[in-house]
Amino acid sequence: MMVTSAFSCTASAVLGGCGLLLICLWSVIFDNFMTLRNNSLIYRYWKSEPLDIHADFYFFNWTNPEDFYDLSVKPKFEEVGPYSFLQKIEKTNITWNDNDTVTFQQKKFWIFQKQKGGVHLKDPIVTLNPIPLITSYLLRDWNYYTRRVISMTLSTFFGEHHMTQTVESLLFKGYYEPLMKIAAATPMLSQYDLPNWEGFGYFYDRNGTYEFEGTLNMGIGKNADFGYIHFWNYQNKSRYFDDACGDVRGSAEYYFPKNLKKNILKYFMPDMAGSTNLTFEKEESVSSILGYKYVIGEKTLDNGTNYPENRCLCSGECVPSGTINMTRLRHSLPVFVSLPHFYKADPYYINLVDGLEPNKSKHDFYVIVEPTTGIPLKGNMALQANLLVQPVSGLTMFENAPKFFCPIWWACYSFEVQGFLVLLVTLLVNLHFKFPTKILGFNMADASACIIKCFSFSSMYVADDSLLVTGVREEPGSGSLECVLQRSLEAAM
Repeated sequence: MMVTSAFSCTASAVLGGCGLLLICLWSVIFDNFMTLRNNSLIYRYWKSEPLDIHADFYFFNWTNPEDFYDLSVKPKFEEVGPYSFLQKIEKTNITWNDNDTVTFQQKKFWIFQKQKGGVHLKDPIVTLNPIPLITSYLLRDWNYYTRRVISMTLSTFFGEHHMTQTVESLLFKGYYEPLMKIAAATPMLSQYDLPNWEGFGYFYDRNGTYEFEGTLNMGIGKNADFGYIHFWNYQNKSRYFDDACGDVRGSAEYYFPKNLKKNILKYFMPDMAGSTNLTFEKEESVSSILGYKYVIGEKTLDNGTNYPENRCLCSGECVPSGTINMTRLRHSLPVFVSLPHFYKADPYYINLVDGLEPNKSKHDFYVIVEPTTGIPLKGNMALQANLLVQPVSGLTMFENAPKFFCPIWWACYSFEVQGFLVLLVTLLVNLHFKFPTKILGFNMADASACIIKCFSFSSMYVADDSLLVTGVREEPGSGSLECVLQRSLEAAM
């Protein structure tokens, strides 16, 4: 009995000593756990995105293209969709650097969810013909007689100002367009960096490739913030915007720094070739986990109209607040990005067309992030592509055209943590906040045992790739990651 008692006292003393040590080292342990390293728990989460990212595309069907030249009639559109895809992201060509950053490329895959909502990729869409529009935009400042000659020469290729194409052709598959090859091979147009494509589609040649995303360099969370982008294509400035608007900085997609504040969150988007400011809106819980909600505010979409410091976003012609000119990035196609249905934009835009109805709950761009770990809990990332139509003298098709921003499509990338990710985030938050409190309590030995048990449960599964990609082992039962995290969480509580 005395031996048992002595052993218990010794064990309690040892565990108590561990608890005192953990008080001093706790922040170091937590930061180490949240640092990206090869074969670490967070690395498996980062390399193959475990979130189910739903990409819903909506198209604007043009219902009165025959009235294009009647300036008394507004262009009218009706929304069609959603066309739902599951997006998967895979990191490739990963290089670890000595300055606590990692350089990588990422492939994105869009997998169609068949006939969800009664729609199909073969659905026809009446929309603006983008190829003549590109030509009119490129030639708008050329000599009038040059424009007239080119207009007459290419009139047989142009077709009409509108066209009918299937959804799949407008997105990833593309449709045959001979003018693409002709334009790319024309010396007079070489300065415009036109793509040498045989066809055209708004996401043409992007499914399963990484060329468009470029090469990213981000911090691993040690001496550089985890998820913070330092370089894009080996540059810290984007060539598509001037001055501070071209700075490459901010968090990468779906990865944010730890210990967030209730202010501005910088977010780097390769699709927009620049950084976007997300503004703190409020606290909001997701699956009982407290998060900070950040949204795209009106200032983010301003191009100097209301906030002079944003004038570098004009990138050419300045237009009313609410759209960002992406023409340089989109191979001279006059694309202006906004929130869906011109939500939060100047009324100027929506007053030029009929059929659009902005709605905050559906059309807002937001992300909810757990502030301690920087792990995203929920997101609704919605943006709309619009093409600028304007009269250009000397070009028959557009000489008498109205000026308006034609809505083409909008997409919403949404996600919400579920299953084992909820348990993982809850566990990490409890590790950070509740374990130190337990250690400082009266039962220090028990608290220390919980810590050791919790780390044992979690670390024994780090080496299994399938757990973090699928959330379960091949064999069912108590060995699944979800069960392990649940037991670890119970220990933490």
